[in-house]
Amino acid sequence: MSARPFLPAALLLGGALAACATSAPPKAPASAFAVPADAAARADASVKALMEQGPFPGVAVAVAQNGKIIYSRGFGVADRATGAPVLPDTRFPIGSITKPMTCLSVLQLAAKGKIDIDAPVGRYLPDVPAPSRDVPLRNLMEHSSGILNYLQNPDFPYNKPVGLSRADMLGYFAAKPLRFTPGSQFDYSNSNTFLLGLTIEAVTGAGYDEYVRANVFRPFGMTSSDFGERPDRAKGYLTRAGAVRDGTPYDWLVPFSAGAVVSNTTDLIRFADGLFGAATPDSIRAAALSGDRLADGSPNIYLKGCLIEGELDGVRKYSHAGSIYGFSSHLARYPDKGLTVTVLTNAQGENFPALTIEQAVARAFLNLPEPDQRPTAFDAAEAEWIGGSYVITNRRMGFDKLFIFPSDGQLLLSYGPQGSGAPTIVLNRLGEGRYVSSKDPAQLFGFRRNADGSVDLALRYYEGAIPMRKAG
Repeated sequence: MSARPFLPAALLLGGALAACATSAPPKAPASAFAVPADAAARADASVKALMEQGPFPGVAVAVAQNGKIIYSRGFGVADRATGAPVLPDTRFPIGSITKPMTCLSVLQLAAKGKIDIDAPVGRYLPDVPAPSRDVPLRNLMEHSSGILNYLQNPDFPYNKPVGLSRADMLGYFAAKPLRFTPGSQFDYSNSNTFLLGLTIEAVTGAGYDEYVRANVFRPFGMTSSDFGERPDRAKGYLTRAGAVRDGTPYDWLVPFSAGAVVSNTTDLIRFADGLFGAATPDSIRAAALSGDRLADGSPNIYLKGCLIEGELDGVRKYSHAGSIYGFSSHLARYPDKGLTVTVLTNAQGENFPALTIEQAVARAFLNLPEPDQRPTAFDAAEAEWIGGSYVITNRRMGFDKLFIFPSDGQLLLSYGPQGSGAPTIVLNRLGEGRYVSSKDPAQLFGFRRNADGSVDLALRYYEGAIPMRKAG
């Protein structure tokens, strides 16, 4: 849950956008894998450099191997006014990393026969209006429901998210027309996970927060995790046009089961260990790491456990990101290496997401080289055939169209057409139709001109690709 940064994939999804129809349980950790001796020093240097580039007031990072924390750091400040430092155990709102906890809760209840994920929402929430009531829970978990994301409703009070009841929240999306037939496309929507939280409450008779505390936090040893405002948490900040301002206060019942958890890096390591370890039965973990295909036969990018399977430079990973009212976060598990990386920050907006920091830290501990992103000369002829508007095919990330056009010897990216006054960002050419965002080294663009003159764009982000097509 978040305001829209420059490229909304940063806030809306999180994790790797790799396509996968099904996923096997993770393999046993590679016992021969040895962390490089200089990994901590390399990670320190990368985090400090990225903090300055962001900018990020504060960052907390932890890395664990086979359940043991091997790196834990706090950088910068938790509160700019007081100068209080970020410590390794500083708590942050984690935004949408809440979602895997919600989906795990649903799968726990399904294993007990209390929830059928193939049943429609209305079986458990009869007061939810159509068309949302007719959507199967499975499609909520995989973000293939077609239900409007309440953040995209122009009437939603994003800048004053307080005093809203559950019924108020449902009013922003539940009766709205579906964007597509359930199961046919992917469209990340906080409304999906909001409904799952209500379903948990309906079948257990307990509050969503009470269920998660008892069935996720407690058995996983997550002693520093809770919901809503915490007096000891970091203070959040929004970045806009080079300025940094205080984040927006919010009621936890607004993000609710889609993004209300407050936690720290140690507890997120414990969550990953609990999900991938003995605390979660094999059958539940297998369900969490499985996914379905969309109506056209292409694989969905989102698994039933609200995780996304992808890779970093060929190393398999499961991950999810979060972004909410002044905070950005990322949690990644590299199952074949027994490695978990988590990053929490107190900045959100025009700066790049915590994913970019996570990738840099992971490369240090996985002994992966830094990518070569030295810009090549601007190619006017190439920029001419690239220039135009690009539309999403069947995977929506909170935006439907991007505009890319050459201007003054540069290739620019924007939400609005050339001359509209919408903000732009420079794309640096890497060569052969390949570009990288000048603002975020993890945001890659691959353009291909086909024999019939059409142009395809693979927007590579979160270790996978969002397919787009030039429309004009």
